[in-house]
Amino acid sequence: MVRLPRPMVVTSPRQWRTRLDPALVILLCLLDLVVSWDRRGGGVLPEWATPGYAAVGYLALLWRRRFPVLVLLVVAAHSMLAWVVEPGYVPSLGLWLALGTVAFHCDRRAALLGLLVALAPTALNAADEMRRAAPDDHINALVVATVLGTLVDLAAFGVGRWAAWTVRNRRLAAARAAADAVAAERLRVAADLHDIVAHAVSLMVLQSAGAARVLRNDPERAEEALRNVAELGQQAIVELRRMLGLLASGASIPDRPAGPSIPGLQDVGVLLERARAGGLRTEFDVTGEPVPLDPGVDLSAYRIVQEALTNSARYADPDLPVRVEMHWHPTEIQIRVSDRSPPVDRHPSRHPLSTGHGLIGMRQRATAVGGSFRAGPRPDGGFLVAASFPVDRRPSATSERTATGQLPHEAAELEP
Repeated sequence: MVRLPRPMVVTSPRQWRTRLDPALVILLCLLDLVVSWDRRGGGVLPEWATPGYAAVGYLALLWRRRFPVLVLLVVAAHSMLAWVVEPGYVPSLGLWLALGTVAFHCDRRAALLGLLVALAPTALNAADEMRRAAPDDHINALVVATVLGTLVDLAAFGVGRWAAWTVRNRRLAAARAAADAVAAERLRVAADLHDIVAHAVSLMVLQSAGAARVLRNDPERAEEALRNVAELGQQAIVELRRMLGLLASGASIPDRPAGPSIPGLQDVGVLLERARAGGLRTEFDVTGEPVPLDPGVDLSAYRIVQEALTNSARYADPDLPVRVEMHWHPTEIQIRVSDRSPPVDRHPSRHPLSTGHGLIGMRQRATAVGGSFRAGPRPDGGFLVAASFPVDRRPSATSERTATGQLPHEAAELEP
């Protein structure tokens, strides 16, 4: 019979505390008997019963985290009662542990009340020290015992409050980090929605406007343009479903498309085909040896190309081609999207199809993954969008494919 290995059991911090608490309580009880018990006290209890009395009082400390205030009251009463039944034994270590627990688990008012409760046994302990001192040293013993006992009480109180403050700040920092992560994820989703919807809608508006112009004179071209509008809408819905599938953390989406969940530079060829179907002339050029990119870098580069094509569809002269270039280098990939249109005013407020966030979003995407970005007019009157991204050259079986999904010798210029 084959014996399966036992699964490794991970012990949580709370379980460790539960296991170590009895040992800690026993250690403090024994140490308190060694330090604080004067067998010449001559109290009501016989000498052999004093350790049992001490153990009964320290037993309550096992529930100090669950009932901190109640345990402190029990331990304080146990300490003061010991001054009556066994004057030579005034337990203190358990009292300080209970006080620190109250300071840690309770609010400020309850913690201050716990400090006042702990000062009562401290006063009895000072009186006991004065009783055991020589007649000439009563005052000195009283002052020293009072000062030391009060300082230790304050130290136990301060340590508990400091620990509570540290834990509270740690939780607040974790909550802020979680909120920042949620905000960053919302921004990422908003950027993806902007890129997907803006690209599709811009091309659809251009196609529908072209169909309206030629509807009477050339019905066939108008019909073709309307078919392109329908295809662009369907493609936008597919991409939205793909993104929602990622956000659903594996939940099933009806009619979820097959293939990679996250688009990348290997999908630029499809992107250009869509742009061409929308009436945008394109040229494509790839140089260097393409390699796999980090998924975040790959997605950011793809979205920048997509948004740059969207801007060109809005502003550029449709009779002049838009050129997309990818230059692979040993340490980076450079992407350039340029059009050769005459000078136009590209301010977002002056164009009905602009959302006003395209260039800002592209810059944020590039810098978020360690890349660089620049955009602006060209000397010949066109517009240039350029970005570069770091390349992680890890060997992979897919490194023979270009960013368009073609083999290197198949990369060619795409003309409408």
